[in-house]
Amino acid sequence: MMLPEFELINSGDKSAALSLLAGPDRIKVIAGGTDLLVRMRRGETWGRLLDVSGVPEIRTIEADASGIVIGGAVNHGEVSAHSKVLEAAPALACACSRVGSPQIRNMGTVGGNLVNASPAADTLPPLLIHRARVKLESVRGIREVNLEDFIVSPYQTSIRADELLCGVYLEPLKGYRMGYRRVAKRAAWAISRLSAAWAVREEKGVFLDVRLAIGSCTPMPFRAHAAEEFLAGREGSAAVIAEAVNMVIEGITFISGERPSYIYKLPVLRGMLENILRG
Repeated sequence: MMLPEFELINSGDKSAALSLLAGPDRIKVIAGGTDLLVRMRRGETWGRLLDVSGVPEIRTIEADASGIVIGGAVNHGEVSAHSKVLEAAPALACACSRVGSPQIRNMGTVGGNLVNASPAADTLPPLLIHRARVKLESVRGIREVNLEDFIVSPYQTSIRADELLCGVYLEPLKGYRMGYRRVAKRAAWAISRLSAAWAVREEKGVFLDVRLAIGSCTPMPFRAHAAEEFLAGREGSAAVIAEAVNMVIEGITFISGERPSYIYKLPVLRGMLENILRG
């Protein structure tokens, strides 16, 4: 299907972009367009698109002792190769390296991925283990929202029509082993059918802090809070790990019900989580 006609407005100035979003006209933000243009080909219509890919303030990655800040218009390829991200958030770097093809990774942005709010988004689980917060700006001011609260339903977020997602804040995680795994129909291009990100801090066989986030199993981002709380302070025995994994599975099925795809998904997830927790 052909794209519907639209007016493209390029903005390299954040203040000008926010002013346009505050105006009376219906306008949609675009950066990479890898999600939006697909939806428009399927019939979604927007008369005006505001291209913010050239706004310098949202094209940076900054890292220090307080954490990492990734601009909303930074693409997945840039995140996956950035030295500070590789050092401090390897799970996120790995997830971004798995997004689509090289062409998609070099176009699609972290901000766009979050605003699209697909339950299968690769970036969601690793961002969740870092307790990510999104920075939303408008002419009215700035507000920060926890990622778990930002996504309110599949493909729906709490961003307002006049707001621009300018950045994502990641909490630092020192002394943790971290990672990201996913299952897809083929190695590249495919959407994740199942994914998991983890951050585990342990000492002498005892779990001090565990963070587990699962993708593509629930309508919205899923942090396994109950299992995480259960594991804290416990030895990593086979029985403890099995009980924690059962809690994750039960939490997912409570939210999503018994789906046909779970016939293969949940056994795979069980094995994945057991391997992760065993280290």
